[in-house]
Amino acid sequence: MRRRLPLSTTGLRTRLWAIIIIVVAYLVYSSLADFIPYYWEKIGFEPLRRSILTLGMVVILLICLSGLAISERMTSLITKEGLTGLFNQSYIRQRLEEEFYRSKRYDHPLSLLLIGLDNFRTLNRQYGRAAGDHLLKYFARLIHETIRPSDIAARFSGGEFLIILPETSRQEAEVVAERLQKRIVLSPFRIDSRQEDIQFTISIGVSAYPEAGQSADELITLADIALSEAKRNSKNKVAVYASN
Repeated sequence: MRRRLPLSTTGLRTRLWAIIIIVVAYLVYSSLADFIPYYWEKIGFEPLRRSILTLGMVVILLICLSGLAISERMTSLITKEGLTGLFNQSYIRQRLEEEFYRSKRYDHPLSLLLIGLDNFRTLNRQYGRAAGDHLLKYFARLIHETIRPSDIAARFSGGEFLIILPETSRQEAEVVAERLQKRIVLSPFRIDSRQEDIQFTISIGVSAYPEAGQSADELITLADIALSEAKRNSKNKVAVYASN
């Protein structure tokens, strides 16, 4: 198995949450104790010291909350692709290995969709790189709106996208691919308000475990073979890799 992506922020978030829980517990305890007559006097906790401690706890809480926000941002930078907001190739490969291991261990199905934007280079040359970037972001949004929350989508390279479909058979994956194609037909792309709609198309290669592929990398290779077949057959097609 490949080395896991080094997400150093995971341990940091755990420690920050532990501190936050302790601080909040103290602040709740302090607030409740105020309702008990002469409680602080009985335990010998002077008002000035208590005020200083409470203020310090509030400051620590604010620092920890800021740290959580920064760690979330760091995780996003490590795992996500900047243009589309989808996961990047390194992260999706790691997740695929984890999902493949889980599927193999528990004998569950697992499918992949490798999607290529048809004639993406031609669009870049004709309308400019900015239009190509706009199309990538637009298509990423369509993916988000079409797949399930449990599915995992990434920009794989250039004009290609990879979607992991856990607990999904080959036949079910083909249905998802066709649904995505139909969504594109109903969602023409417009570069800006002055341009006419551009009807772009996609080709999709499907591979599935356990029908084919004995490793995560092999599943990607087989999906790529199916994608190449779809592009050879006049594009705008869904091709499913079959081992026989």
